[in-house]
Formats: sequence, structure tokens, C-alpha cells
Amino acid sequence: MAKTANNDKGKPGKGKPTPKQAQGGKAVAKRPATKPARGKAQQKPRQQARATKPAEKRGLMKFLRDVRIELGKVTWPTRKDLIQSTLVVLVAVAIATAYCFGLDTVFAKTVDTILSVIK
Repeated sequence: MAKTANNDKGKPGKGKPTPKQAQGGKAVAKRPATKPARGKAQQKPRQQARATKPAEKRGLMKFLRDVRIELGKVTWPTRKDLIQSTLVVLVAVAIATAYCFGLDTVFAKTVDTILSVIK
């Protein structure tokens, strides 16, 4: 098998220029995946604060804060929409109840008829 001159296929930053570079523009530098390390003086108070709270409480507080943020993003229905949706659900439940009641009545009479014939 012959080796090709360009073994860097599919790797970003090697081989072909990015679309931005091909247009003559500057390449955009990517941000590092992690934040830069903080100095030791900045880390100590935060570590001490974490040490005083149990891990469960920190997790619960973070969860509740996230829930509050997500509820703020919700598009709540108007009163008119809520009433209309409630009525649709009640009508659907009434129809399903009537259908089940009808089937139950028909099957009960059928079973009663079959049992009376057998006796």
C-alpha cells in the first residue's frame, strides 16, 4: 500500500485552509476547552466555603436554582388558552368514559346471555 503525501486528512488546522482563510481572512483562534487556572489565593476561600456545606445541600441548591431558571424560560399559556385546553381535555375524557361504559354494558349483556343459555 502506497503512502500518500498528506496524512493529515480530517484534522483541523492541517492540510486544507478553513473557509475563512480561503477567503483571505484571518483564522479565528479557538477558545481553550477549560478555563485558565485560578491563583492559589483565589481558590482558598471558595474551597473553604465548599468544605463547610455538605455536598447534598450544594447539589440540591444548584438543582433548585436551575429549575427556577428553566421555569423562567417557559412560555406560559394565557387564561383563555388554559380554559380552552381544559375544556378539550374534559370533553375527551367524557367521550372516552362513554365509550368504555358502552363497551362494558354490551360485553356484560353478552356474557349474561351466554351464561343464561348454558344454564
